[in-house]
Amino acid sequence: MKRLTLCSILLAIIAGVNLHAVTLEEYINEAQQYQDAYNLEQAITTMEQAVREYPDSSTAYTQLGILIGEKAQRTRDFTAIIAMISRVFEMWDKAIALDPNNVEARFNRGAWGVSIPKSSGQLEKGIDDLGIIIKVLEQSPDEDVQAQLAPAYYYLGTGYRKKWEFQKAKQMYEKVVELIPDTEEAQRAQSYINKITLFETWQYEQEQSKKPDSPEIIELKENLSEDPQNIDLLITLGKAYFDAEKYLEAEQVLEKAIRVDTMNAQAYKLLALTLNNISGEYYDPRISIDTDFRTDLVFETMAMMDKAVALAPDDIELRLMRGTMGVSMPFFAGTLDQGIADLQMILESDASADVESDALYWLGRAHQKKAMTYWIKVVSEYSESAAADFVFNTLSPGVKHIELGKLQTPVMVIEFVLGFRDELAPQTAVWVEDKKGNFVKTIYVSGFSGYTKSTQVNLPVWAQASEFIDADAVTGASIDLGHHIYTWNLKDVSGKRIKHGDYVVKAEVAYWPSMQYQRVEAPVTLARKPERIVIEEGRFIPYLEIKYLP
Repeated sequence: MKRLTLCSILLAIIAGVNLHAVTLEEYINEAQQYQDAYNLEQAITTMEQAVREYPDSSTAYTQLGILIGEKAQRTRDFTAIIAMISRVFEMWDKAIALDPNNVEARFNRGAWGVSIPKSSGQLEKGIDDLGIIIKVLEQSPDEDVQAQLAPAYYYLGTGYRKKWEFQKAKQMYEKVVELIPDTEEAQRAQSYINKITLFETWQYEQEQSKKPDSPEIIELKENLSEDPQNIDLLITLGKAYFDAEKYLEAEQVLEKAIRVDTMNAQAYKLLALTLNNISGEYYDPRISIDTDFRTDLVFETMAMMDKAVALAPDDIELRLMRGTMGVSMPFFAGTLDQGIADLQMILESDASADVESDALYWLGRAHQKKAMTYWIKVVSEYSESAAADFVFNTLSPGVKHIELGKLQTPVMVIEFVLGFRDELAPQTAVWVEDKKGNFVKTIYVSGFSGYTKSTQVNLPVWAQASEFIDADAVTGASIDLGHHIYTWNLKDVSGKRIKHGDYVVKAEVAYWPSMQYQRVEAPVTLARKPERIVIEEGRFIPYLEIKYLP
């Protein structure tokens, strides 16, 4: 390659010649071509080279972040997704640092910031970005620019909704409906307005049904009103609310306690226990407002527990508590190894026999979870192998039966087996349609899917068939590996007894994070004589039995 002299460089600058072998625009076009050809890896590699050659280009970092974000959306490995999202924001942070007026970077960072779980720490930044974008767009006379307001309003509404600032959220969603009526986006915005309204009604009813405070709590509140910064009173009141199972009140008081004294291990411990109890409660309409509600609680719980242990590292009770929580938490929390380390530390200490036996039990649970992780990989990546057969055969729960003579007729008994266990309990639905495919009745649907409804559909066939008409009435706690039995009194969604004829019982299950799925159905004729149908197919719902008693 010809060596550039100082003179030639100066001549090139004077002549306006680009010294880069490839211009930034050429890099962006090349990356787009790879992306269009479904070669996302090469598109990312191309923009990574662009960033190296144009380290001061806000546009280059913006485009690289967009490509990495698209890869994250296509990835199933949760750990890999977290790493990629972290890099996405690193790229957009760099882009905005280089050019605070980079609208594309701000919009993407804002939209992503309000869309991913609050525990990522990007929510506030996302709201700020979208607020800046909206101010710029609202001041522009250009109609094309104004058209971009609707998605900005929608995402800002999402951010406020996740902060539980419902009035602000509804204002943003109402702007979307006003700007682009009769569109799918407007329908989504209106659905959130409706959900917020329903949630506020539910919240009010919950408040009205609460038990009055005990005399002890009333006295503590009175004392605290005279000395609001008293850390001992705050912790005592938080504990009193916790013991009374008023966890939301306990959370508010204990959060104030750690603001008053950031070095109080007891306050962090009680707050962790409180958040853990809230996250362990059954799904309710809160999940329809924010599908990440439970996810965020998991991370917040462990963050508080980590603070407590950091302040009192030799406290065996705290170590046992964090160890058991670490093992119990869902896989995405990434706390299993830390939990094992805490439990091992207890075994190496002079802990009592009772504490040591608890630690041993939870270590056994921890290694069970590790074993299941390997089996999930076998089923997900080597589904046709003999090893996969071994997994399902080992997990097979067998079949139990119900005493039919004790049932009031006419009745249909629906029995099925879930034959697999993932990191989390699956989403499952069982419902009935007539022979023409018309929806008749949901028999059961898992809590998350039942409450989120259209917000995040894990069970697409049930969702389309039922349109969530009766979801609230039949939503139950998520079921897992095992044999399950449900009975149906042959009344449809309106409460009327169905007529004799041909029907189809359908069951659908979706696992996460392995993304395994199965749907099975059994035709059944309702007439004057009993009917029994058994369907044995697939591995995830390997057994479905329908008994009809006229």
